[in-house]
Amino acid sequence: MPEISVVIPTKDRLPYLRKSVPMFLSHPEVGEVIIVVDGCRDGTLAYAEEASAADGRVRFVDNGVNRGLPYSRNRGMDLAQCEYAFTGEDDLELSPGFFATLLGHIAETGADIASGRNVFRFERETTAEALARSGKTTGPSVNRRLVTLNPQISLPADSVQALLPAPMLARTEVFRKLRWDEGLRGNAWREESDVQLQAVELGMRLVYCPHAVSFNLVIENDPGGCNTTSGVRRVRWIVRNNWRFVRRHREAVAREFGVRNLYVYIARFTAWKSWNEIILPAADRAKRGLVGGRIGS
Repeated sequence: MPEISVVIPTKDRLPYLRKSVPMFLSHPEVGEVIIVVDGCRDGTLAYAEEASAADGRVRFVDNGVNRGLPYSRNRGMDLAQCEYAFTGEDDLELSPGFFATLLGHIAETGADIASGRNVFRFERETTAEALARSGKTTGPSVNRRLVTLNPQISLPADSVQALLPAPMLARTEVFRKLRWDEGLRGNAWREESDVQLQAVELGMRLVYCPHAVSFNLVIENDPGGCNTTSGVRRVRWIVRNNWRFVRRHREAVAREFGVRNLYVYIARFTAWKSWNEIILPAADRAKRGLVGGRIGS
């Protein structure tokens, strides 16, 4: 069984990192966990030092200041020592046998990069409840019109597709060849999609494996990670990074998704993202305020 390096960039999410590191280490395929401390101010560096001293499989590097997710991913991959590498996250939870399942399906399908089903779990929700809720999700795994992915879809079998959920497994040399685009700033939206389309352009095989399940925690009032921005500012970064992404991969986007007029596409995408990130949350807050008797009081 090949060993895996788990690379975890992290920013100001210490309570969740404390849970994820031992969780990753509990999987027998994991040879090391590399923590990339990205300008944290919540004691993360001290924890990384303590964890590394207690377990030699834990390694860390400190960026000193916030350099962003793509920079941190590249730095972590450069330090990885195992044959395979996994793009870990500080709020991620893996189901039992996750890596064994994914490695087995990589061997069966000839995948260069593989991802499992990635379910969003609310903090007050159990994994069983999250699976039951996300199991009702319908539609295609990949939305060709918006060039987006639904990572929670439960497909009946493995699927070869151009976009995958963010937690990815591949040989370390593959990730070092592709690299993360450090020009994606702010919340680094599209950082994993950019890597995936680089792979597609090189003729690599990307496989979505619904048999291996991971859970991303949906954190209320999240001050860390990529959620340090919200509202209009968050949408601005998303649109900016998306525009950089589709221009960089213009031919692949046209071939894989049928998007040929980037201006029409970016206008449609901006309207959709603004609705979901600004208008709907504002309406929900107003509704909750009205129900609680706070509107106009």
